[in-house]
Amino acid sequence: MTLAAPDEQLHAVPAGAEHWQENLFFICWSPAIETGLLCHVQRVPDLGVQAVQVAVAVGGAFASATIEAPFDARALIPELTFEVVRPFHEWRLRLDAKGTAGRGPLGFFGVRDGGDVPFGFDVTLESALPVVDFAAGLADIVAGMRGNSSFPQMGDQQHYEQGGTWAGRLSVGTRDAEARGLFVRDHSWGARHEQRGFKAFWTASCLDEGRVFCNAIGIPTGGRALGIGAVATPDGVTFTSHVAAYFGPAPGIGAYNRTSVSYGPPLNQVLSATTGVHVPITLPHSGPRRYDNNAISTVRMGTATGFGVMEWAAVLSDAEAGALEGQLEPSR
Repeated sequence: MTLAAPDEQLHAVPAGAEHWQENLFFICWSPAIETGLLCHVQRVPDLGVQAVQVAVAVGGAFASATIEAPFDARALIPELTFEVVRPFHEWRLRLDAKGTAGRGPLGFFGVRDGGDVPFGFDVTLESALPVVDFAAGLADIVAGMRGNSSFPQMGDQQHYEQGGTWAGRLSVGTRDAEARGLFVRDHSWGARHEQRGFKAFWTASCLDEGRVFCNAIGIPTGGRALGIGAVATPDGVTFTSHVAAYFGPAPGIGAYNRTSVSYGPPLNQVLSATTGVHVPITLPHSGPRRYDNNAISTVRMGTATGFGVMEWAAVLSDAEAGALEGQLEPSR
């Protein structure tokens, strides 16, 4: 598929599509001042619902919420506005909401208990980088998993990503900040039902003041990773199917403080990441007990430095699920 400007908008629901949903993900951060936002949108027409998990930090102080609303084919939840100013180059993202301060059980953000802490943002994102279309590479991963029924499983999706710079105002309670930094984002639509002990890594990063974006995505299986990686610069995008990631001392919820990501031929690059803060969220609409642990990190690849999200995606254990009772099943 060739991406075009209409793909930046919300997508029509195809007739008869099972487990179809649309996801948007934005992470904008300024690690030096511990300020930023993580906003994940899931639009699930089968259930008639859309859910936004959002966490905002100002000077290290967090507020977060999970906000659900009826599915609307033409709009997001009322509290969140996403405007495409120039397709694939400029966007505006705004939130005006109430949530809870700090972390929930096991350090998770976006608990469902509501809250009365006002928080939000009004930021502009810009990118001079080409969009990275991961659809073909992810299709190869899905085919590889289907070839072995013992592997974790996921569905076919269209999926693209970008990095760049952002600037704007964020607020948490009585704290306000004008900030700027780097961002990564993705937009996907298609079948999503991740199951059978699902585990994956996602390592989107933006470096060199927004002039480099990279991501290695992989599913650990049988001692290796089925994956796809890409590095984007203003000159173009280069892909590799040879990727690996090490999370030290171990992957898990808030468990790792360093990550090493390898991009094989023809890229032959290694990205090193140091965790600044963990922002884990549950994703009940992606599969049973699904969570993403997002480690907001400072990163280096060669001489370029920047920020990245070293995400470990997995399924909660029985004990973890018990600690998060009430947070794991879709509310509708």
